[in-house]
Amino acid sequence: MDVTRRQFLEWSGGAAAATVIGSRQAVAQPAKPYQPKGMIETARGVLERQLGPAASRFELRALPVVANGKPVFEFEVRGGSVVVSGNTAVALCRGAYTYLRESGCGMITWSGSRIELPAALPPLEHRRVECPYRYVQYFNPCTFGYTMPFWDWERWERELDWMALHGINMPLALDGQEAIWQRVWTAMGLSAEEIAHFSVGPAHQPWHWMGNINHFAGPDPQSFVEAKRVLQRKILDRMRDLGMHPIAPGFSGFVPEGFLRVRPEARTFTLLWTPEHYRSMPRDTCTFILHPGETALYQEIGRRFIQEYKAGYGEVSFYLVDAFNELMPPVTPEHMDEELEAFGKTLYEGIRAGDANGTWVMQGWFFTHLPKVWTPEAVSSFLKAVPNDRMIVIDYANDLRPEWAGSYGYGVERWRNLDAFFGKQWINGMAHAFGGNTNLRGNLELMATQPVEALRSEKKGELVGWGMCPEGTQQNEVAYELMTDMGWNSAAVKLDDWLPAYCKARYGSAPEPVVKAWALLRQSAYSAHIWGVHQTWQREPTASPAARGVESGARFNEAVRLFLSCAPQLSQSVLYGHDLIEMTVQAAGGHVDQALALGVQAADAKDIEAARMYLGLAKSWLIAMDGLLATRTDRRLETWVEQARKFGTSPSEAAFLDSNARLLITFWGWPELSDYACREWSGLIRDYYLPRWSQWLEARIRGESFSTEIWEQTWLSRPYRPSQPTPIADLVAACGDLLHRCTSWMA
Repeated sequence: MDVTRRQFLEWSGGAAAATVIGSRQAVAQPAKPYQPKGMIETARGVLERQLGPAASRFELRALPVVANGKPVFEFEVRGGSVVVSGNTAVALCRGAYTYLRESGCGMITWSGSRIELPAALPPLEHRRVECPYRYVQYFNPCTFGYTMPFWDWERWERELDWMALHGINMPLALDGQEAIWQRVWTAMGLSAEEIAHFSVGPAHQPWHWMGNINHFAGPDPQSFVEAKRVLQRKILDRMRDLGMHPIAPGFSGFVPEGFLRVRPEARTFTLLWTPEHYRSMPRDTCTFILHPGETALYQEIGRRFIQEYKAGYGEVSFYLVDAFNELMPPVTPEHMDEELEAFGKTLYEGIRAGDANGTWVMQGWFFTHLPKVWTPEAVSSFLKAVPNDRMIVIDYANDLRPEWAGSYGYGVERWRNLDAFFGKQWINGMAHAFGGNTNLRGNLELMATQPVEALRSEKKGELVGWGMCPEGTQQNEVAYELMTDMGWNSAAVKLDDWLPAYCKARYGSAPEPVVKAWALLRQSAYSAHIWGVHQTWQREPTASPAARGVESGARFNEAVRLFLSCAPQLSQSVLYGHDLIEMTVQAAGGHVDQALALGVQAADAKDIEAARMYLGLAKSWLIAMDGLLATRTDRRLETWVEQARKFGTSPSEAAFLDSNARLLITFWGWPELSDYACREWSGLIRDYYLPRWSQWLEARIRGESFSTEIWEQTWLSRPYRPSQPTPIADLVAACGDLLHRCTSWMA
């Protein structure tokens, strides 16, 4: 990392330095006793918040708990009501939502809802559904950075409602741990300065929790730490009311650099986040993991953390502990098996010291990410010392297919060649979205079939759950409706039937052109690559611009044309409008990519007139795309920044949070991750992607140098002041006009 970038990162953390950690941090705040709500009352609250007056059409009843621990619901239409019975609050909510969807009466999504229950309820047959899994898991640790770092309780409550309605009963619950770690490290003798030096900025916390980075873009304002502490208690209490099984954090072996001052005899290893991938990563962000021979320290720290966690947040029993997420395990080749076994045993001892009945949950991603390191023999050694019923492996990358993953060296469906994790409990899952990208893509056919193939496999071992583990949410809602359906399905879904029913529930009707449009989307964007997706205009300018993984070809464009043709019947549907915006922006973005590539060619050929013409076209289309996205609050950079700034209790804190929020989704921290989290967001287009490309290409036209990095640094160092988007008077007309301009420009 060069000096200029380092100076910027030091500046970005300085705004919060005066508000870091007070001496009061070591004083545990006793939590108020948890007062559980009844199952019916909790489910009723979800329906009332999400369905409004229509909630009164649902009558809720309790079913007994089944011996296998799986959630169950039943529903039937009786008179003017839908009678839903379930054995957990989540099962009740899932039952009500299943009726709503299958009757075509509505859909509840991140971006909006459609609820239309007629006076005469559609008479679906009595249905009893037993979930084929004990656990339907949700979230990736990265989601807490790419999507949720600045959510308040109102937004979290909506997400918890969404989770319950979609049948999710095992979410990660990772927020609020900074307050607990402050108490632990202070009690062990570390100073406030040493703890602050260890920390990272709010949006980057997931990678700190997973041991990838220390001392980066931070520290957090203490007010932010305290706000998260209060918020996490509310989140966990609601999860318990819903009958969920939250996965809390645990001790993964990582300690502050200052730990060696108070325990100088402790043996540690220094780890760098896959240095072959991140060569520019500053060395002072490296992490320190205790040697597995330090069993007593693992037990002491693990016990302290879990005890403090339960004192602050109440009872939990599942603990996410990831020691080698995209990190090379510090073992010697000649003693790898015994050293990995020692690590596995000692990490588990850290959990057991704090909770004798605790279950270790780990991401299977690090087995997938470095398959040449994590051979079957290595994985077996790492897992063998842990009791089978005290571990769950989340094998969440089973939608990375060989033709995509092979070039990256990633393993695919590791459960198949790891003997279903050698007797351990495991969850079959899919990642779908990396970096929180919002581009339309995914593999619906795979989602509809792979879970059932695993469920029916004779080699499935102790398969206990289905998981959805996106690095970022609030995108591709069709994929999450399907994946959550698969959490409750023991048979493959027939997409020829499922997609028309999806359209009816989402838009209110499914005219033939919209069904044809979705059939084409299924063959294009939704039969697609999911890794490292971006369009040219979303990435740093280059002399050889190229998109990756984004579908915007002829088949996709025909789908968009057909979808737009349904506007006379469907334009009153909010969700139709949302989908039309996303499809139009992606289709237009493909033409922007072409114009930019031609502009670069013309500039290099010294054809200044042509270069400026192509740049002008790209600008015009990007501004129009930005205007369409601005009509949605969930597709605005301004929304993301405002969420962050609201956590600030002073102008300096707000400025720090503003900068950190934008850093993650743009440069991230070093060149290899720049634009990894690219988004199709209003504001991000007109105030970041467009001016960056425009100024770079103008400089190339004039034969002048242009430092993209300095431009990015300047943009990040100033508080975000959004320019005004282009107003949209008629959404359908604006989409049609943009598509016409894009498709006729070469005529």
